[in-house]
Amino acid sequence: AASMALSSLGHVYTAIGDYPNALASHKQCVLLAKQSKDQLSEARELGNMGAVYIAMGDFENAVQCHEQHLGIAKALENKREEARAYSNLGSAYHYHRNFDKAMSYHTHVLELAQELEEKSIEMRAYAGLGHAARCMQDLERAKQYHEQQLSIAEDLKDRAAEGRASSNLEKNMVIRDTTGYQAGIIHQMKGDYETALKLHKTHLAIAQELSDYAAQGRAYGNMGNAYNALGAFDQAVRYHRQELQISMEVNDRASQASTHGNLAVAYQALGAHDRALQHYQNHLNIARELRDVQSEARALGNLGNFHCSRGEFPQAVPYYEQYLRLSPDLQDMEGEGKVCHNLGYAHYCLGNYHDAVKYYEQDLALAKDLHDKLSQAKAYCNLGLAFKALGDFTKAEECQKYLLSLAQSLNNAQARFRALGNLGDIFVCKKDVAGAIQFYEQQLALAHQVKDRRMEACAYAALGATYRLVQKYDKALGYHTQELEVYQELGNTSGECKAHGHLAAVYMALGKYAMAFKSYEEQLELGQKLKDPVVEAQVYGNMGITKMNVGVMEEAIGYLEQQLATLQQLSCNDALMDRGRAYGNLGDCYEALGDFEEAIKYYDQYLSVAQSLNRMQDQEKAYRGLGNGHRAMGNLQQSLVCFEKRLVVAHELGECGSKAQAYGELGALHSQLGNYEQAISCLERQLAIARDTKDKLLEGDASCGLGAVYQAMGEYETALRCHQSDLEIAEEAGSPTRQGRAYGNLGLTYESLGNYERAVVFQEQHLSVAAQTNDLAAKTLAYGSLGRTHHALQNYSQAVMYLQEGLRLAEQLARREDEAKIRHRLGLSLWASGNLEEAQHQLYRASALFETIRHEAQHSTDYKLSLFDLQTSCYQALQRVLVSLGMCSAVPCPLNVMVGDKRVFNAFWPLNTAGHHDEALAVAERGRTRAFADLLVERQTGQQDSDPYTPVTVEHILETVNSQRALVLYFSMAAGYLYSWLLAPGAGILKFHEVYLGEGVSDSGSEFQDGGGVGGMSSSSLEHYIFSAREALGVDSYYSRGCSSSETESEAGDLLDQQFEELNNKLNSVTDPTGFLRMVSRNNLFNR
Repeated sequence: AASMALSSLGHVYTAIGDYPNALASHKQCVLLAKQSKDQLSEARELGNMGAVYIAMGDFENAVQCHEQHLGIAKALENKREEARAYSNLGSAYHYHRNFDKAMSYHTHVLELAQELEEKSIEMRAYAGLGHAARCMQDLERAKQYHEQQLSIAEDLKDRAAEGRASSNLEKNMVIRDTTGYQAGIIHQMKGDYETALKLHKTHLAIAQELSDYAAQGRAYGNMGNAYNALGAFDQAVRYHRQELQISMEVNDRASQASTHGNLAVAYQALGAHDRALQHYQNHLNIARELRDVQSEARALGNLGNFHCSRGEFPQAVPYYEQYLRLSPDLQDMEGEGKVCHNLGYAHYCLGNYHDAVKYYEQDLALAKDLHDKLSQAKAYCNLGLAFKALGDFTKAEECQKYLLSLAQSLNNAQARFRALGNLGDIFVCKKDVAGAIQFYEQQLALAHQVKDRRMEACAYAALGATYRLVQKYDKALGYHTQELEVYQELGNTSGECKAHGHLAAVYMALGKYAMAFKSYEEQLELGQKLKDPVVEAQVYGNMGITKMNVGVMEEAIGYLEQQLATLQQLSCNDALMDRGRAYGNLGDCYEALGDFEEAIKYYDQYLSVAQSLNRMQDQEKAYRGLGNGHRAMGNLQQSLVCFEKRLVVAHELGECGSKAQAYGELGALHSQLGNYEQAISCLERQLAIARDTKDKLLEGDASCGLGAVYQAMGEYETALRCHQSDLEIAEEAGSPTRQGRAYGNLGLTYESLGNYERAVVFQEQHLSVAAQTNDLAAKTLAYGSLGRTHHALQNYSQAVMYLQEGLRLAEQLARREDEAKIRHRLGLSLWASGNLEEAQHQLYRASALFETIRHEAQHSTDYKLSLFDLQTSCYQALQRVLVSLGMCSAVPCPLNVMVGDKRVFNAFWPLNTAGHHDEALAVAERGRTRAFADLLVERQTGQQDSDPYTPVTVEHILETVNSQRALVLYFSMAAGYLYSWLLAPGAGILKFHEVYLGEGVSDSGSEFQDGGGVGGMSSSSLEHYIFSAREALGVDSYYSRGCSSSETESEAGDLLDQQFEELNNKLNSVTDPTGFLRMVSRNNLFNR
């Protein structure tokens, strides 16, 4: 009685998962049986101990117990007990996944049952044989065994056994994988789901008839699995929830764990990822609570797969690693191999290729131990891909050839096809395009041989992509068109979608952007039918890039924003990286539109994403965009930091091309900063890399950059050699764009040498190439250069013609700085040709553009400084033209001006009826007050109430004069002339005077002195000119000597003196690091 009680207690402990106490109870039973010499009881208790050891995952001790059980049964010659021992041994080996041995033991059970004519034992034997056959994928034999099991149950009228048999038959049709690799995931084995559901319902009806609540739960679970396999996930959830409810009511924690796993699968399929994750986590928690290592391993594998399927590879890796830590206790090499495969894949997707190799090699070793050729083939395939990613093409090729050999021995056409494709890809990376094409053609031949149309389409795609790579676009279009036709014949929407994308890529390479866009539209329509946000996002991005290529940046921005909106639906790392690249493309768009501030914001976001995912190549691109953006805004120091960081990343990548480009851009920036030695150092490194890698085009780029630096240094002969080298390389490579660049640079260098005739020859060639390639930006520069050189040659009519063409293009391209420079130059050429009215118009427009560009908030002080001299020259030229117009239309006018009770003037003076002297005065004042306005802007940061940049007008000046009680004498130096205006309150301009100082240019000259400075003129010489001007204006000498400055000059002038004195006091290294305001204010005494 005590022994029976202890045995019953052991079964209770086993049911609740308390295996240590269960084992202790059964061990005591064995001792009691030995003491009472009850060998039959001892044998059965040994069998119970074996069952507990199996539950604990201790296979060795379990088998030992069952073998002792078998030995006693044989000694007693008890056939029935012998059958029970064989059955237990079969279950133990089944658990250990040794299905061959399991079947041999179950066969012993069957033979004994038939010898004893015991139908119940025979039925159990068929059940064991059916389970083992099913796990060996021998579905036909499994079905036969379970049908015999069901037949016996029906003969015995054992409804519970009948239900179990029905359930087993269903499992032969819809099987849940319990390997530990992906437990709970439904696999379609036979596809006879309707029959499966009928059997389930039979099982459920029997369980309900017998009031077997636990069996009802199992039936609901099996029905859930069937509905899951049918894709009816809502129904699957419904039945699994019922299963979970019952398992909770009967406190079956093990059943709860597996049901949570099944619910997770269904919810994941429905897209309810948060719920799925919670159920997967519940499965893991319960398994750990029960100390069920097998169940814990399944849960860990499922969690890793869940995150892997969502592209969340950093989250997946720890779960797979935890699984592998359990693997010694699992004794499941097949499951371990699959997890090694998944871990390798996760690291591959994260770019951790060395770790990927490590785990793929473990997967391969396990597959070899299992003598599993198919798993070996898969491992070699993945290992080869990892070696390819590391750039180790020799090992990659070796692995893919092993795959090919295994595929041939297995007579597996799919594996052979994959191996040939992978070998082709490796040869593309080795730049052996001919070898790659041979492999792809073998792929195509194999597809024809096995009459697999889908494989045929894949081969066409690979051939098309390879011919596109070598710029054989006709062949590429032909193959991609065949690819599309095959997919259309197959009704394969996904494949058709990809084919449209491939065709679009070829059209993009051909520059046929309209046709490319049409292909993308068709691809988008198919992607929307597929309801695939990944495809939609990719297509929106490509449509945006297409619009960027045709210069329609506003439309490009719209498509890229749609791409970002679509990517918001996705949370995987790939989607995050795509978002980063969309930010980069948006940055490129805004940079092209001249909105550099907005461009920098997007490049910053791109960089942030690239850094968060440790994508070095994208970091490099983001730094490049930031560097260019800051340089365009004039933030040259920030640009320098970005380009230096780009160079560091390029070195980490180890790619020669990236390093060379980084050195080139850094060199160009150092040149712009005036750091010529550093610029040459960077560009010579770029040149060395180009020569080491035998990259002629890169060598041409380096030569071009060096030529520009030497030109800036005034070493024109060296610059000519560099540009000539660039031209020779471009001609050898047949690159019209680079030829045009070289022609343009040679023209600029000859212009600097004063050899204008040669300069014209090269600029005409530059223009010709730009016209052939329809490069509007290059045409703009060529027209500008030709206009400038013809002006220098005094061919003013030709200069005007070229400059007008350049202006038209600059306006069309919205290149405002180029437009301002060309208008300035056009104004000078028109003035030189005698067209003063049109010259006045162009110079006005140029000065307004320069003012607008300089005052935009996004531009730095350095950038404003770079435009200062041009703006100064423009203002001075405009003054000269306006004065010239004034002199052409002057009439005599009597003057009687009184100040107080004194008559100051009594004479006739020629005044300009057109008012051009007034306008010249307003222009002079605008040029004088720019620095003061810039200071006000700095003080008014964040305040929008006033605009210090409001242009000065004649009315403003006269209003100031009218508020004074004295005459105002205003001086301005403009390109070698000293202009003087005498103004009186209420009368305006009384007199105007000009004197030639011998500096600057004459009316027909070609250049103005930068900033309108006084060159080497002494202070005494200038005072002499000013004194002469005062006399010429008729200012009374006594009045000049006897009155204070407050009586002879305006109070406004005194106020401006104070203001400029304040400016000069504040000009130090902190408030004015560039010296910009010092330069502006240096001539203030001469401008009033």
